[in-house]
Amino acid sequence: MAHAKQSKPGKGKAKKAQKPAKSAKGKAGKLDKAAKKAAAKLAKAQAEGRDRTLRPDQAKALVEKVAARYVEAEAAELAPEPAGSIGSLLRLAPGAPVDLAGFDAGATPGVSSRAQAEAQLPALSARLSALQERLYADAVGSGSPRRVLLVLQGMDTSGKGGTVRHVVGRLDPNGIRIKAFKAPTEEELAHDFLWRVRSEVPQPGQIGIFDRSQYEDVLVAKVRKLVLAMHIARRYGAINKFEQSLVTEGCVVVKCFLHISLEEQRERLLARLEDPEKRWKYNPGDVDDRLLWPQFQDAYRVAIERCGTEAAPWHLIPADRKWYRNYAVLRLLIEALEGIDPQYPPGDYDLAAERARVLAS
Repeated sequence: MAHAKQSKPGKGKAKKAQKPAKSAKGKAGKLDKAAKKAAAKLAKAQAEGRDRTLRPDQAKALVEKVAARYVEAEAAELAPEPAGSIGSLLRLAPGAPVDLAGFDAGATPGVSSRAQAEAQLPALSARLSALQERLYADAVGSGSPRRVLLVLQGMDTSGKGGTVRHVVGRLDPNGIRIKAFKAPTEEELAHDFLWRVRSEVPQPGQIGIFDRSQYEDVLVAKVRKLVLAMHIARRYGAINKFEQSLVTEGCVVVKCFLHISLEEQRERLLARLEDPEKRWKYNPGDVDDRLLWPQFQDAYRVAIERCGTEAAPWHLIPADRKWYRNYAVLRLLIEALEGIDPQYPPGDYDLAAERARVLAS
């Protein structure tokens, strides 16, 4: 992956950067104050019965985590905002060999801390909302064919559903289309593998989100040997043609591979078993797929190499840190819309005449 250069901070930020770092004593005081505040909140929550009982070591770890966030938030105010495109940091070069094991699933390209990322969220949310409204208005008012399709793929627990919730929470529901692809039904199996996908693509002015996608048919089908190898080989070409047709029709395709580590997946599966509120998410079949980790990683490697094109390149999103995963996908979506640069339609009427009519009515 290429790495975009960081631009120099502006004058205001330069002044902040020139301020002397706080002493260790000062930071320790902040940490102690934050720890006490976090401990008080925790005790109150437990007293009210709103939190499950924690072991002493768990309570201590939670307090330290909350306290550390206070210190991070203060540091984020002094840190320069990342410059350039996050897409340039995460995009995989089309046609280049891919070694998934060589990518750090816990990395945070383009941002130095969680606090820095969260400090940007209000402005990013406002930007996304404005761009989405312009995209929809341009389609309705001017007949623009432009739209966006966000494709999310990844191993179990990599956070496809969580990413959808975080992204959708910042979008107007009138302009989005979401589809979560499960195991194909009998009706779907009676057609070619792209039949069910074609019917779910976004319409002009919409942002479509695929939780899993056409790639299930070259991943699960390949690993589980549900289809002959010769048919799998043909499907890569069919997917490339399908995605090229979408781009030709005015759709920007943003493909994201949520890259989670084997160790982090174990922790998330255990968390589902240990938390009564998360047990409904646990699926014994996830462990069956986990036992085939090398085969799935190889299947993803081949799919990314064979179906990474200039028209629809892949982005590798480090997904061990949920906050970074959500932040990265949000920025990629914004960059896709900025590339389209939709505009509000001017209106096909005489503005002065209509104003006069309204005033006279």
